[in-house]
Order: sequence, then structure tokens, then C-alpha cells
Amino acid sequence: MTRTVTNRVAMGLVALVMSAAAAMSVSGALAQSPPNPPSRFAGTVKVNGQNAAPGTVVEARVGSASCGVTSVFMSGGEARYVLDSPEGNTQSAPGCGSDGALVTFLVGGVQAAESGPWRNYTLNLLNLSTSTATATPTPTKPATPSAPDAGTGPATEGGSGAPWLVISGLAVLAGAGAVGVRGGLRRR
Repeated sequence: MTRTVTNRVAMGLVALVMSAAAAMSVSGALAQSPPNPPSRFAGTVKVNGQNAAPGTVVEARVGSASCGVTSVFMSGGEARYVLDSPEGNTQSAPGCGSDGALVTFLVGGVQAAESGPWRNYTLNLLNLSTSTATATPTPTKPATPSAPDAGTGPATEGGSGAPWLVISGLAVLAGAGAVGVRGGLRRR
């Protein structure tokens, strides 16, 4: 009978240890559960009505917190983006999304006209657009051109050498004519 009591006590201790181990593993699993999924935004990106350049940075913000960054890519002739904005209850993304929080976007550092609610249970289709101010050139009065220098004497600093060029050309022609005359006299 002592042996039966000892066996029952031993079996009870084993059952207690196993129950404790099972409870610890369940609580450990609960502590390591995955984070909530992010809120995914996707759409086209336009800057001044034109496709944004591939590689243009798109940033999601909730308040002043940066809550996701991606780059523009081309697909089907359109500039597009896909961005995941994490939940704000994590240490890696404090201040970011919670259901219904307003998400704003920067495209190339410029505030987009569109914004959307943070929702992690659906794909948030949101086409983004920005416009940048273009500098308007200030009209300037065109400079009045000055009359060209016609030259009146020998070439000097800032003057024209046109008359000397004419005289030199005539001398070359005169020399060529003399050679031609000589050539004409030598006919056989």
C-alpha cells in the first residue's frame, strides 16, 4: 500500500510539472505573437500632372512620425508606389498607425494633396499627386546691339583689319595672274 501511495504521489508530481511546463509554453507563445499587419497603400504618383520619376521617394506620415518609406516604380506606363505603414503600438514604429489615424504623404519631400485613413484590414488604393512651384522668369530688356566696326585704317587693338585683308588678297591675285601669263607664253 505504501508503494501505491508513493506511485500516486510521484504520478501527481509528474502531472503537476507537466501542467506547469505546458502553461509556461502557452504564455511564452502569447508573448511572442506576431505584430498586427501594416496598413498597405498603393496607387499612382503624379508630379505636376506627369508621372513621377522612378526612384522618387514616397514617405507616409502619421502626425510628425515617419511611418513608412518606399520608391516610385514604373508599371504599365504609370508611376506607381506600394507602401506598408506599420502599427503604432510597436517599439519600432512609435506614433504610427492605429485604426482610422490620418496618414499623409510626401512625394520627393513635397506634401501630396491626398491623404487616407490607416486601415490594416483592406488595401488602401490612393493615387498621389503633388505640384511644385515653377520659377517664372523675370523678363529682361534685351541689350541693344552696337554697330559693327567697319574699320578705317590698319588693324589696331580693338580695330578691324578688313582693309589690309583686301590689299593682301589683291596682291595674291596679282601674283597668280603673273604666273598665269607666263604659263600662257610658254606654250609649245
